[in-house]
Amino acid sequence: MIFFTADLHLGHANIIRHCNRPFESAVEMDATLIDNINEIVGEDDELWVLGDFAWRDHGRYQNWLSVRNLHFLAGNHDSKQLNLPNTEHRVFNKVRFHLSHYPHVSWRGSNHGSIHLYGHCHGTMEKTLNTIWPDRKSMDVGVDCNGYKPVSLDQILKRFA
Repeated sequence: MIFFTADLHLGHANIIRHCNRPFESAVEMDATLIDNINEIVGEDDELWVLGDFAWRDHGRYQNWLSVRNLHFLAGNHDSKQLNLPNTEHRVFNKVRFHLSHYPHVSWRGSNHGSIHLYGHCHGTMEKTLNTIWPDRKSMDVGVDCNGYKPVSLDQILKRFA
């Protein structure tokens, strides 16, 4: 199975206050987010992290995940030294996807059924975007608007069916 997430900000204590996350410390937040991934995403599944995975020491946190098929896109808090791609264009279950850390008004294939997945906004734009653009095929897959858990490809396809 294929899963998507964004904006974990592992090791970033201030994100708790900035996003009003229900954690007492970065240690508690990190453990919960990693546990949620490891409970949902199987070892042989695929996980796409659309930016802002970790505040510091990306490799350390990556080693805490049980999933082996990991894909990372660059977020604004990810080290430039990681040389992560900014966007990806993929086909999953015969549906084209545009993956990016940032939301886009238009993306490759947007007029032909392509689905855009992103993070960065921590759920703050969904209500507004749904109001002004109710039939859009884009979604914030960040942890703040998805119960601090990854979102499955099946959930996404059902939403846009």
